Amino acid sequence: MYKLYCVPDWSSLAVRMVLEELGEPYEAILVDNDKAERDTPAFRSMSPLGLIPALETPDGVMIETTAILLWLADRHGRLAPPPSSPERAAFLKWLLFTNNTVHTLILHLFHPERVSSEDATSATLALARRQMEEVLGILDAMVQEERPSWLVGPQPSILNFYLAMLMRWMNGYEQGHPAHIRSQSYPSLHQVLVTLEMRPAAIRAARVEGLGETFFTSPTLI
Repeated sequence: MYKLYCVPDWSSLAVRMVLEELGEPYEAILVDNDKAERDTPAFRSMSPLGLIPALETPDGVMIETTAILLWLADRHGRLAPPPSSPERAAFLKWLLFTNNTVHTLILHLFHPERVSSEDATSATLALARRQMEEVLGILDAMVQEERPSWLVGPQPSILNFYLAMLMRWMNGYEQGHPAHIRSQSYPSLHQVLVTLEMRPAAIRAARVEGLGETFFTSPTLI
């Protein structure tokens, strides 16, 4: 059985949704961030920087959200084009684009103090906002024009769950903050969220973590 070390509404949410979609048994181990459990020697032995998620697997402990998601998809032969598929290259391109750009820019928007000095916070937020709007526009155009089966087909991929989680956070940020970006401004991406919001695996994960009913399209962050 897998063991998922998680904090509600953190990046572990994507891994939880994928485990639910795969139907794989797992134990969710709640890490109490308020008690600094991520800084304990035991947790740091698994995740050297104290980052969530961590996943205990038969092959050892996995960290890094994208690595975990891709490992699960390949391990179970679902939720991603297989290595031999002609769709694999495009899938990997956009999966890593999402990880390296969308996720990174979200961290800049949520935690500008990590990448700039205090007197440069406003400029950092403004730049990250412009960059985020650009990359979301690129993704939205790709979905509209290419209609990749691994994003708009009858079965979701790990990228659906990952991208929906990231857009949930932007949808749910308080209005007026540069991090608040409405998915409705990107119709093709928004439709991905609408479809996934009705997925039983996503609903189960959302209920366990207390995310409400419209947890992607009109969320309240916890």
